[in-house]
Amino acid sequence: MATHAQSIELCFNDTPVKNADVPTMTANQLQDERTRLITITDVFDTKGDKITREELTQYKDAVDRLESVQNAVSSTQVGLAERRAALLATSRIANASNGMLDLSRGITSRPLWEDDKEKFGFHNQQEYLGAVINAYKNKSNPDVIDVRLKASVMNAIGSDEFSKANWESAGMTVPRGFINTIMQLEPEADLLTGGATRIPMSAPIVDIPSRVDKDHRTSVTGGFRIYRGKETTAPTLSTSAMEMISLKAHELNGAAAATNQLMADSPISIAALIDNGLRQEARSYRMEEFLYGNGIGRPLGCLHANNLSRLQVLRENGQSTSQIITGLNVLKMRQRVWGYSNAVWVASLDLYPNIVQLCLESPNNAGIVKLFHAADGADNYDTLLGRPIIWTEYMDGIASGDGNIISEWNDNFFACVNPSQILFGERGTGTLSRSIHVRFLEREEVFLFTSFDDARPWWTSVMTPNRGSLTMSPFVVLSTTTA
Repeated sequence: MATHAQSIELCFNDTPVKNADVPTMTANQLQDERTRLITITDVFDTKGDKITREELTQYKDAVDRLESVQNAVSSTQVGLAERRAALLATSRIANASNGMLDLSRGITSRPLWEDDKEKFGFHNQQEYLGAVINAYKNKSNPDVIDVRLKASVMNAIGSDEFSKANWESAGMTVPRGFINTIMQLEPEADLLTGGATRIPMSAPIVDIPSRVDKDHRTSVTGGFRIYRGKETTAPTLSTSAMEMISLKAHELNGAAAATNQLMADSPISIAALIDNGLRQEARSYRMEEFLYGNGIGRPLGCLHANNLSRLQVLRENGQSTSQIITGLNVLKMRQRVWGYSNAVWVASLDLYPNIVQLCLESPNNAGIVKLFHAADGADNYDTLLGRPIIWTEYMDGIASGDGNIISEWNDNFFACVNPSQILFGERGTGTLSRSIHVRFLEREEVFLFTSFDDARPWWTSVMTPNRGSLTMSPFVVLSTTTA
């Protein structure tokens, strides 16, 4: 499973001549490269003091390349236009404030209309500053003061002191601050698809041959037979049955639009924000399909009923609804999992209190055997019977209950899966395309994210052992039905 740092490292060209290609890029290529590098450096920047030495080197290389790209952009027509717009904006604001504007600070002054346009109604900073200057010049005649400005200030707390609450007593000189970092909840990390078997897709449809070898009662190889015979006796001929598993690259897409004015004026990179958001949403969408996709025009999830190799373990006869999971349930699930050394337990955090308490009484009243063990470090997992537990919001949780008594639960709420038995194919990597033509008259730029992939278990049935009555599968779930 690739680490987060490794995935970042692959995002840019890490060679001694990584910037030699910059002079040969077109203006559009330079802008795209700048946007991509801003996204990369933003990821490093959010790590703060948790950044490793290796990541710090990658961060430096990315910033060096960003500087080289920005210098190249500055010499293009687009770059010159950006520089001119910045100079004009600085000059106009400084003139409007009589040269008393300090641009050395790390914040951007913004009028109130940007936070509440319907209430205050200012269209730009020049209009706001003009209203402030006019109010100051006509302070002896409050009737000529812009009503929008009156609505944006608080009542005076007194009449004999300067106060930010009183616009006449220097309150209008207090700017609003803006930090160009967006607070956001980082989506759940994908800990399942990284364990799947990767299949490179060089074509829209890739066929993978497989052997029909899940019935071991007569042959473990799908039909080949071995005999002991005499020296001159010819062995009986045998053969093996085959079947085909197909991966079809289904399109996953999303789109967003931003106005040209917003992209030009915002201190935040809107393109990087959209790119990052669409990719996070695609990852989340794919994770849910990895578990529950129906396989029709999309991946087949390992826990969906259309997965013919999914195996359900029934609850114990007489097991109460409030006793949602027992140690015996876990043991019976464990004995049905094929390839347990590569398996993981998957559950919603709704079940955390129940799973933490799972235990068994050892023979002869020797004590209690705990099945659950908590993680002992940031890089480790909670474990159940020696295998990691993945707590994920994409597993069904408890449908209703009052905390102690559970009155209803959903199906597929607890599972043990071996993700290596899922084939995961990607046709290229996700791309973000930009167009200024789709909504040209609206003066908007449209962003389109697309990726092509497919995933499905390659098992088409459960496995019947040579002896014994219990079938096995890489995908075992606890059923809501009792035995």
